[in-house]
Amino acid sequence: MMKKEAQKSDVLIIGSGGAGLRAAIELKDNGVDVLVVGKSKKRDAHTILATGGINAALGNMDPKDSWRLHAADTIKDGAYINDPIAVKLLCKNAPRAIKELADWGVKFHREKDGSITQRFFGAATYRRACFVGDHIGKEVLNILVDQAKKRKIRFKGEVYIFSLLHHKGKVNGAVGLDFRHGRVIVFHAKIVVLATGGHSRLFERSSSRFWENNGDGIQLAYDVGANFMDMEMFQFHPTGMVWPSEAVGTLVTEAVRGEGGILTNTKGERFMKKYDPKRMELSTRDIVSRAIYTEVEEGRGTKLGGVWLDITHRPKSYILKRLPKMYKQFMHYLNVDISKQKMEVAPVAHYSMGGIFVDHTTGKTSVKNLFAIGEVTSGMHGGNRLGGNSLAETMVFGRLTGQRIVKELGRVRWLPLDEKLIKEKEEDLNSMLKAKKGKDPIKVKKEIQNIMWKDVGVVRNARGMKKALKAITKYRKVKLKSGNRLKNNQKLIAALDVKNMFNSCEMIVKCARLRKESRAAHYRTDYKKTSERWKKNIICIPNKYGKGFKITTWKVPEVPKEIKKLLKVKAVKVHLLE
Repeated sequence: MMKKEAQKSDVLIIGSGGAGLRAAIELKDNGVDVLVVGKSKKRDAHTILATGGINAALGNMDPKDSWRLHAADTIKDGAYINDPIAVKLLCKNAPRAIKELADWGVKFHREKDGSITQRFFGAATYRRACFVGDHIGKEVLNILVDQAKKRKIRFKGEVYIFSLLHHKGKVNGAVGLDFRHGRVIVFHAKIVVLATGGHSRLFERSSSRFWENNGDGIQLAYDVGANFMDMEMFQFHPTGMVWPSEAVGTLVTEAVRGEGGILTNTKGERFMKKYDPKRMELSTRDIVSRAIYTEVEEGRGTKLGGVWLDITHRPKSYILKRLPKMYKQFMHYLNVDISKQKMEVAPVAHYSMGGIFVDHTTGKTSVKNLFAIGEVTSGMHGGNRLGGNSLAETMVFGRLTGQRIVKELGRVRWLPLDEKLIKEKEEDLNSMLKAKKGKDPIKVKKEIQNIMWKDVGVVRNARGMKKALKAITKYRKVKLKSGNRLKNNQKLIAALDVKNMFNSCEMIVKCARLRKESRAAHYRTDYKKTSERWKKNIICIPNKYGKGFKITTWKVPEVPKEIKKLLKVKAVKVHLLE
């Protein structure tokens, strides 16, 4: 018999990063009983990997900046398929989020007059990214955890949620594995919020840690029939570490380029002159990633498949102040002093623009009593994410969604738990433990990641994607052997990850095959041009009982006039070394 525990709360938030904690704070401040459940321990959510900055049009460095220009930059970078309402909400509310964080104690870098310093990020018209050295995510998460503790918000860490519960089409809880103590937990709630992050670990080379971002939230929503959008849109960050093996994919923050970092190939050429002579290293992430990919493919890359990123023209004191994490990171792994030596970098899977379809004005999904916020959602970023917008998104929509849930709760009744469904979920887990034959799930997971990186990565084509889809279909039938214990069983966790990956992979591949053009982060060698005909979103609608899905498209909503008129504004000249 499995050890079992029961937990009850008005609202269950799955995900203990920035988005989940900000929503929890809003709910608690309004008297709501809320429980936050995370895969990791407190202060160790994926948010800590955000490094370079958080965007807000404060105008501290460039007084001409405005939320409207911020919105226009976001939509241009998203290749015009963003949800414009989501963009407007983000950009108008971002300055408030910065003030809130500062009031709570985030130690933003400041100018001599006390105003918050802002740095350039790629594709931004003006300096807009507020920062704390190059570890803003860690600072923000610590402050949010402090605020949550101050409010005595309930928290359970090291729990893997593997299924949502529902009653007559309405979500009313979840089932999770407490892998530290080796027991199953049944969560009962009026409303469930998914704040589980993205799915960058579907790819071999990822900036995420191996236990995060495997598509957990996507599969949870898929199982209860939620709709998805823009699944083909996946961002590959231009700069990740390529060596040593334990550091492959570790992010080299965009802040390095924002502070004047220069990209060169093995011939010493500053190659971004060929790909975007106006914006150079501060071009959009998709353009810089493809530029590096091309340099390597054409033989101008390093032996490890990278290029060089150089910040040595900056004084060491400046680097230690503005980029302390990067300095320590390269010293730790390679004994490389970035004030004297170049960094070897290459593209890495980084951010999911696609995800669960939500109404951003409410945070509602297409399933009753199920809300979603942060990277697990779609629409905000369109075809490409503007650097610095992700942390802003967690803060803004965490608060706004929390406010909406407060209004909704009074109309939501407690629904009885379906004991038969709970038993089915426990039996599914038990069958994984009982398997006496099968492949090692850790190895299978790596094989799937390799397929996705190779055939659905930075550059795509019909032939490669057909091959990937065939392989994914084959892997669905593979039996896995995960061992027979619940407590701290890495193979069981990997087996759950593999189960979660299939539908995410299939939606990405099928949507990417359908979009016969190149747009933003989605680049096809067989359809290199952007087509006006494809200026629309691709929607995935799961069939009943989670057996496959149908795909449709819809027209992108009209951009508000106040933003639309700024879409034609040319970017200001970027002064990299000021």
